[in-house]
Amino acid sequence: MQMKNLFKITPLLIIIGLLFSCEQEHAGYEKTDSGLYYNIHTDMDGEKPEKGDILKLHLQYATTDSVIFNNRDRSDLPVDIPLTESRYEGDINEGLAMMSKGDSASFIIDAESFFEYTVGQPTPELIEPGSDLYFNVVLVDFMDQDEYRHEQQRISEDISERSEELAQEEKEKLEEYTEQEDIETKPLESGLVYIEKEKGDGKPVEAGDTLEVHYEGRLLDGTVFDSSYKAGGPIEFVIGEGQVIQGWEEGLFLMNVGGKAQLIIPSDLAYGAQGVQGIIPPFSTLVFDVEVMDIK
Repeated sequence: MQMKNLFKITPLLIIIGLLFSCEQEHAGYEKTDSGLYYNIHTDMDGEKPEKGDILKLHLQYATTDSVIFNNRDRSDLPVDIPLTESRYEGDINEGLAMMSKGDSASFIIDAESFFEYTVGQPTPELIEPGSDLYFNVVLVDFMDQDEYRHEQQRISEDISERSEELAQEEKEKLEEYTEQEDIETKPLESGLVYIEKEKGDGKPVEAGDTLEVHYEGRLLDGTVFDSSYKAGGPIEFVIGEGQVIQGWEEGLFLMNVGGKAQLIIPSDLAYGAQGVQGIIPPFSTLVFDVEVMDIK
């Protein structure tokens, strides 16, 4: 699953700057031969990453009137993104390859190409055809894949050392949450708490069905880390083939089309000891409000 402010300045100033640049036909930006508009704000003039390197980025992108993604809304940790070959003219990867460690830059990218080729998802409905996306990027660091594997192994070992303590903390936090929210529903044998909100009068979900599901995912403290409602449309996937986390698989099999439910999913049915870097901390119980819109 299917990730505070980028430069530690007011996001409004960033958006105002983007709007002004748009109105002035991208004033202040240079343009590559492929059509990528770029503006390097801080240039450390150091070593550049190579294809396949893992980039650690603070990343924000927006339309002229809405911020679509800002990793610092989720965590102050950078997001890890591999540098790949450009797949279209004006690809964001061309811009990222220009940067050195410590650089900050802005790029203007065709929205439809970015979502189709880079994200691999349909363009959200809130973005009009022909629109641009405005990126603000800080390259915190980068490393080759061997270095990255060693880093991830070290992180895993560190987490293992604390796993028993963190697992106990997760259990205590869940108990506090259910008490505060006055939740009396008992967990299923797996540990999943399934709270039916609306039965739904459509077809029951069965293995192999292609589902359309709307959802919002939160941490126990209420932080929203993902939402199909904000993305502009439900996600689509085949149930029963491991395409979603185990807690989703178990919970959705209890639902019908038109049904709504809340899934309280312990970490061992979600993202476990690893979490999702910059988005979901290790050993995090997750709360999902889900709605089965259709079966195709």
